[in-house]
Amino acid sequence: MIIRTPPKLTNRNSVVSYVEVDLWSWLKELSIGLLKIDFKQNFQSFTVDNLKIPAAIGSPGVPEVSIPNQFKSSYPGNIPTGRLITRQSGDGYVVDGFTKWSDSHVYLRNPTANDVIISVIFFK
Repeated sequence: MIIRTPPKLTNRNSVVSYVEVDLWSWLKELSIGLLKIDFKQNFQSFTVDNLKIPAAIGSPGVPEVSIPNQFKSSYPGNIPTGRLITRQSGDGYVVDGFTKWSDSHVYLRNPTANDVIISVIFFK
């Protein structure tokens, strides 16, 4: 790798050449690759699409939706640390469920009067 084993630079011209030619081209290639990474590739994550979360108001009790933790197969023992709702239809407010997230399931609820349908990314 160009950073770990730099050449021995004996004069100013060789330093300038090393920075302008070698390091700059390496940095350019690195930045092009990093710009191709999307959000989901940057994190351990799983996505749940078109998940219906029923309204709590007007329902007996506070319904909670149980979602299988997809980390169980790909990253055993991992529990998501966060979530990001990427799409929502319906006028509601989605929050974490009362049940603690585990390595097998995560829980969400909707404490409003309207059902919602969401797409959500859970990430570590």
